[in-house]
Amino acid sequence: MAKKFSRRDFLSVAALATVGSVLAACKPQVVKETVVVEKPVEKVVTKVVKETVVVEKPVEKVVTKVVEKEKVVTKVVKETVVVEKRPKMRVLHRREYFKEMEILFEKAVKQWAKENNVDVEVSTVGAEAFQDFVAKMVAAVQAGNPPDLVYHIRLVQQLYFLDALEPVSDVVDRAQKLYGDVPYLQKLLNYIDGEWWGIPFMVHGGGQFARKDIFEGNGIDPFEMETYDQRRDGCLKVSDPDKEMYGWGITVNRSGDGSGFIAGIIHNWGGHITDKEMTKLTFNSPETVAAVEWLTEIYTADKWAPMLPPGIMSWTDSSNNEAYLAGKIAYTHNAASVYAKAKADKNPVFEKTVVLPEAIGPLGKRLSGSSGGQFNIPKGAKNIQLAKGLALYMLQPDVFIPISLTSAGLFLPSYAKYYEMDKVKKAFEKDPNLERMGKSAMGDYPGLSWPADPSPFFDAISAQTILTDMMAQTITQGVKPADAVKQAADRMAQIAEEMGVFKK
Repeated sequence: MAKKFSRRDFLSVAALATVGSVLAACKPQVVKETVVVEKPVEKVVTKVVKETVVVEKPVEKVVTKVVEKEKVVTKVVKETVVVEKRPKMRVLHRREYFKEMEILFEKAVKQWAKENNVDVEVSTVGAEAFQDFVAKMVAAVQAGNPPDLVYHIRLVQQLYFLDALEPVSDVVDRAQKLYGDVPYLQKLLNYIDGEWWGIPFMVHGGGQFARKDIFEGNGIDPFEMETYDQRRDGCLKVSDPDKEMYGWGITVNRSGDGSGFIAGIIHNWGGHITDKEMTKLTFNSPETVAAVEWLTEIYTADKWAPMLPPGIMSWTDSSNNEAYLAGKIAYTHNAASVYAKAKADKNPVFEKTVVLPEAIGPLGKRLSGSSGGQFNIPKGAKNIQLAKGLALYMLQPDVFIPISLTSAGLFLPSYAKYYEMDKVKKAFEKDPNLERMGKSAMGDYPGLSWPADPSPFFDAISAQTILTDMMAQTITQGVKPADAVKQAADRMAQIAEEMGVFKK
């Protein structure tokens, strides 16, 4: 029987997520003030001063009136209502191609704010490493005006290196006690030098999406396309430009998708940027050159031209989503946003889509894994305790599971106990694609840094768009792959020198 989230657990996290003790002072308070007032009151006292008795004469009495002043103390209680300003928070989150996720995220944040008497401003930031998110974050920290909480994917190593984050170990420890351990890759990215600097929020599902009907209609079982060569050949076979059906829907232009795909090809051919221990730069190798030659051939040789959609070398991150949803490409690599969008819009391609396992290159093994997204508290944030409370609130099952199920794989759970919950298990059983994305995401492949662990050095390489620039040289400028690889390696060496990466 699946282990359920107990009432004790719920009450425990609810108490943490509701930061009432912090906010008590932000509600109107009645201050009672006692004022002592002294009022003089005149009191008449009659005293007989002299009494003389004379025989045979009328009695004469002399009476003297003495006026004394007596102090009367009156207590006056005044009640004054002191209204303090509600705290104001700024929350940032990355832009999503699947806009419904932005709406659900903001709705949950504002619900927490309403329950906790907080004014909150929610806005979006650039989604990719080569955009301006990191630069703007660092500038805000240095100016003393950072946001209070940020949701983004990856980039923790670079922000830590630039001294732009607050530690959040107490929150992660609490979350793991409640919901179980986080995946290997999320710990690699967020746990640095004995502290947590990011609060794991979700695992970023995605994969290699194929139109099952298109491949099967051409006599190909998509699941039998095990290698990259087989998939390339299959994409060519199913292509029919006259009907606007193009098999290959993957760009190597400057984009997050393009950069990730190039890195994966290089790794599957046995190339890598550094050795496992990060003692030296190893990018300029025969394996890397062979991978770049294979990629360059796809986008330049006449043989493969029929499977390439028009303008593929100018695509951005949303272009392959749009082409896939329009029914014009049969195969692409992408985050689960394309799958989620098809489901939400009831697009016919949703029922015809299968998620394939990672293809295999000359290296001979599947490289799978996904890091996901996290909450970060920028250094110097003015509402750190509120930010921690909000992060814990967003991790509660009654908040996170509806977001996750709507995302159709884009927001998979980050904590082990979630996968024991009935709603998650039923969702996986109902949709095999969702289950495949979940299993793939739990692998140990870290992406760009492989076989080394993530570090600020690799974030810097990603931000400089070195891999996509390299492919632009070979495809559009005619630079030989070996020369382009060398130039890319030289750029990486310059970054390493500036950061002191290989200094002993």
